[in-house]
Amino acid sequence: MKLCLGIGELMVEMAPTQTPDLWQRGYAGDVFNSLYYARMMMPNDWQVAFHTGLGTDQLSDDMIDFMVSHNIICDNIPRIEHRTAGLYMIQLQDGERHFSYWRNDSAARLMMRDPKQLADKLAKAQYIYLSGISLAILTADERTDLLDLIRSTKNADRTVFFDSNIRPKLWASPDEMRAAITEAGRIADIVLPSLEDEQATFGDTDDTEVAARYLAWGAQVVIVKNGTAPALFATTSGHKHIAPMPVDNMRDSTAAGDAFNGAFMARLAAGDKMDDAIVAAHKCAAIVVTHIGALAPKDLFTNADG
Repeated sequence: MKLCLGIGELMVEMAPTQTPDLWQRGYAGDVFNSLYYARMMMPNDWQVAFHTGLGTDQLSDDMIDFMVSHNIICDNIPRIEHRTAGLYMIQLQDGERHFSYWRNDSAARLMMRDPKQLADKLAKAQYIYLSGISLAILTADERTDLLDLIRSTKNADRTVFFDSNIRPKLWASPDEMRAAITEAGRIADIVLPSLEDEQATFGDTDDTEVAARYLAWGAQVVIVKNGTAPALFATTSGHKHIAPMPVDNMRDSTAAGDAFNGAFMARLAAGDKMDDAIVAAHKCAAIVVTHIGALAPKDLFTNADG
């Protein structure tokens, strides 16, 4: 069996319902969201695993049950006493999401407490996936330990995927944020950034500048997402734009980029060419944005295919 390993934070999600002031509890987090969609589409000879930190409370136990129920492996996750999961609330306006967070005491911030737990998982993984949020919730030393661990496992049989997913409020300073994103970019094989994030952080004028920067840092492939506009697919050999699917009934764009990443990894694992994997990723994102909340049910995809 091959293994796709994601590293990040799983949070409690409070999503709006059709009833005003009534919220629905779920679970989500950028890396986990991608794993959820990857698992839905991955070939059967692949396993999907998640490394995070959780508390020892009932809520954390519920999260483990949730992951297991969706066939996502969560063995040997650090369990931190007196910590629990972070929480966020989604507020929607014209399909665009606005977030409120409560995550300062999240157990995921201590997921590097025992680096050997992660090192053992990394040694078995063919795909390794992390984001800027995975880095932002760690201390500077733990961030360095994480990137060093990933760097030490890199070989021809492993692919490191990185989505910068830049959230300035999670960082101590803009300089620290840029430095960490840069270091992660240097160890990544495939980078999946968003144009708006990169422009705000690095001052790029367009998607080709974003791609050129990551390629110069050593990435083999860069796919710059740009909302409802075409994504840029770039390698050192050239670049092209691939348009997304039209969406008439967008309800919540919370996990569009995460779904894109998960579907892209899954289709690559299935042997698709890059272009075809990007088209499949666009299709997945187009379905997800018609659902309120980060994790759309599987039958939504079954119905779309039918």
